[in-house]
Amino acid sequence: MPVIGHLGLMSALGTVAVAFSSGWAAGFSDVPSDGRLAQSFATAGVSSPRTLDGEELLRIGDIHEVQNHLQEAMPYYQRALAAFRATKNRRGEATSLMRIGAIQERQGNVRAAMESVAGAAAIFQTLPDKAAYARSLLQRGRLSAALGDRVAAERSYEQALALFRQVRDLHAWTEGAILLGHLRIDDGRIEHGLALLDEALSEARQRQDWGQEANALTIIAGAYARQERLEEAKRLYEQALRLTEQQRDQRAEAGIRVVLATLDAGLGLHDEGIVMAKKALALHQALHDRAREADTLALLGSLYQLQGDLASAMEHHERALALYRALRDRAREAGSLVNLAVVYEAQGAREDARETRGKAIFLLQSLSP
Repeated sequence: MPVIGHLGLMSALGTVAVAFSSGWAAGFSDVPSDGRLAQSFATAGVSSPRTLDGEELLRIGDIHEVQNHLQEAMPYYQRALAAFRATKNRRGEATSLMRIGAIQERQGNVRAAMESVAGAAAIFQTLPDKAAYARSLLQRGRLSAALGDRVAAERSYEQALALFRQVRDLHAWTEGAILLGHLRIDDGRIEHGLALLDEALSEARQRQDWGQEANALTIIAGAYARQERLEEAKRLYEQALRLTEQQRDQRAEAGIRVVLATLDAGLGLHDEGIVMAKKALALHQALHDRAREADTLALLGSLYQLQGDLASAMEHHERALALYRALRDRAREAGSLVNLAVVYEAQGAREDARETRGKAIFLLQSLSP
């Protein structure tokens, strides 16, 4: 049998969860729309000989951040932090810390991001702006979850949700409910998580927020898949797929198509799965996402094998193997070799299968510490 079982499905589900990340870290920057960027930059007075104040430094940092120039944005945020501290502007200090934390998280420095965000939350707690405090709690919860402290994450999410209710920020409440529901499902409290996600889904639909609706649908569908409710999961993923197509979110659409193809394999719908995976492959290629392109090629190889088309299975596994080697992903390279060995075995080429398995074992042993 090809390597497309429970572990493959869970991996695909995780990919979709990542694809639908709501971008809270970036959301704290309150970056002006594109039409206002030039005006904001002019307002900052870059050419003026006077010292820039904290607000101006934040605006310049935001211009760099929205263009994904993280290295350029960080010094402006740090200078803004120093300027606000010098003038004892606590709100400005906390806002600067949130910006810095968002950059640190995007750079992969989660612990430093947690320190910055926790500092901001401590300041916002002393200020009358409950919404800002709630947003800092939500980001602190996400970072706690990323660091493995799920108890702290749940506590921060619950505090944030209560505050969002008080200030009647339904969009933010829904975002927090989705995060908390997802956390509870991942912790095995599936029914508790689903109850909260159903509420979040209803709220998103009332506001016609397609992004939040699709996010909630994918997480609920993933929970159903964990419970082996594959047909129900497929129905919800198809609903989410239509929403991503409406939003023209190609990356999210590709992720959902991969999961649907995997579910089709589990339901014995091999032809449907191949069509779905081919569309996902085209999207990954258009996005120049070579790692996910390789994963989708491997999925297609397994689907073709399930269909009985061993020649196509071999072709797609070989293409996946070539990409993994180009990407220097030795663990997935070993997985592709195992897939190829399975096809060789099905073709009756036992010597080729034995030799290919040996290469996979050698690679896996080289990865061991």
